[in-house]
Amino acid sequence: MPNEIYSKAQTAIVIADTTDYAGDIGTRTDQILLAALADGASRQSDKVDLAISGAYLAARYDVYAAIEFDVAPADLKWMDFYVGFSPSAVAATANPGGCSGADAAYTGSAGSTMDESLKQLLHLGSLSCTNDAATVVQFQYIGSFVAAERYACFVVDNNSGQALEGDDVEMGIRIVPYTYEVQ
Repeated sequence: MPNEIYSKAQTAIVIADTTDYAGDIGTRTDQILLAALADGASRQSDKVDLAISGAYLAARYDVYAAIEFDVAPADLKWMDFYVGFSPSAVAATANPGGCSGADAAYTGSAGSTMDESLKQLLHLGSLSCTNDAATVVQFQYIGSFVAAERYACFVVDNNSGQALEGDDVEMGIRIVPYTYEVQ
């Protein structure tokens, strides 16, 4: 009888604001402040440790976003999500695309355009915005990745035409690591 290989979800990594988050996408593990992120602006997370057990990485990571707008964006607008991998746990060391490794506005590398800097990161996908404002959390699967390194910085680029809600109560990025199990 042949063995079967199953994909098994591990404990989620939830990147959200430490002072405000009380959302339904899991227990907050890492920091990003998304409150009032303006249209045309970008925000980066603290450097995140992707290891699931000791130094082991998962086979894949699925990414979801929970976003709330202050004013309803027009249909067909979007928000882009990126990740930059690093071999170092130190915040400001070995980060691509000008990521600082700390929760802050993301402006890319000094001397480069934002587009040039974002191209050094892995584009995970886009949240397709609906015409909904405050009280409606837009939750969407963004994409998957295989970790190139143990540490990562996540970047949110707002192209929605509107600012995000003024608080972070329900906003964040949920990353679900998956391992394979043979039975």
